[in-house]
Amino acid sequence: MPFSAAEPLALGFSTGSFCVMYCAPVLLPFLLGREGSTHRRNAALTGLFLAGRLAAYAAVGAALAAAGMLAMEFFDPVFSRRLSTVAYTFCGLALLAHGFAPRLLAKKCGAAIQGAGSNGAAGKTSPSCATPSDRILRFAGNDFVLALFAGLCVGLHICPPLWTACFRAASSGLPAYGVLYFALFYAGTLPFFLPLAGIPFLPKKLVFFRKMARMTQILVGAYFFLLAGLIPFAFGR
Repeated sequence: MPFSAAEPLALGFSTGSFCVMYCAPVLLPFLLGREGSTHRRNAALTGLFLAGRLAAYAAVGAALAAAGMLAMEFFDPVFSRRLSTVAYTFCGLALLAHGFAPRLLAKKCGAAIQGAGSNGAAGKTSPSCATPSDRILRFAGNDFVLALFAGLCVGLHICPPLWTACFRAASSGLPAYGVLYFALFYAGTLPFFLPLAGIPFLPKKLVFFRKMARMTQILVGAYFFLLAGLIPFAFGR
């Protein structure tokens, strides 16, 4: 192995707070705005988000290692910014869709539906609410789908600490080593996400707080989609 396992672990741990800073605007409003938050549900959603992030890291590590040092010729800051704007665009779109889908479905079906499809099961569906567009809305409003997809998008944002990991993965020479380096880097950042386990301990009657979290999710989605995604992609270098 062309590197010590302690190296990517230490790199991830030393920059874990930076990673949390990028993930928090996506993950916190989403988790805090959920109805009936339990330890198991909170752990499942957080786990899916982190699994999506790990999958994105593994893909980047494998691609860079397969291309070798030649990858660093085109994987420059300009390309990184373009990749980040694409990731932000899709992440913002997913946050907006998840925020509005339950409201649109409730209005269309004439019933108050909270977190449409959030339990990941089809459940009992009225025949008047079983059209293809209704199924799309349920999919867009699924908590578990958003958690996984948002993790994938966040993982494709190449923040400064990842540049070291990118260089080391590219110099490793083998895709397996590239994946391993990014996986260990990812493992080093995990302790900084442990405070998320305390979310179910928050008072369950803070209705106003949950509403604010949902509104924040929509605002963050709009910011990612327009200001961090589409506009920089269209007019940036």
